[in-house]
Amino acid sequence: MSQGQAGDGRATRRVGDLLREFLETRGWASGDPYTPLFTGWKEVAGPALADHSRLADVDDGVLVVDVDHPGWMQMLALRSPAVLEAARRAAPRARITGLRGRISR
Repeated sequence: MSQGQAGDGRATRRVGDLLREFLETRGWASGDPYTPLFTGWKEVAGPALADHSRLADVDDGVLVVDVDHPGWMQMLALRSPAVLEAARRAAPRARITGLRGRISR
């Protein structure tokens, strides 16, 4: 059903449009609070680290990050305070409590 006129003169709107408008007015454009972390990983991690890592999961508030080499695991550990701060800024509705790295090839 598209937007139109109801029998009593009121405008009709699609449920999806109403829901999207409702979420956007409350700053909840995405239903998943972690989406900005996955879509913006390069900004969260920084370009160099992001080229050698990916956000694999968020497990009970802990970012689970796959890295491609032990050296990048060390870099992730060194940069973890900055990454956590950037993650909290990027996804303020998400409750980010920590970061865990793992090597995956």
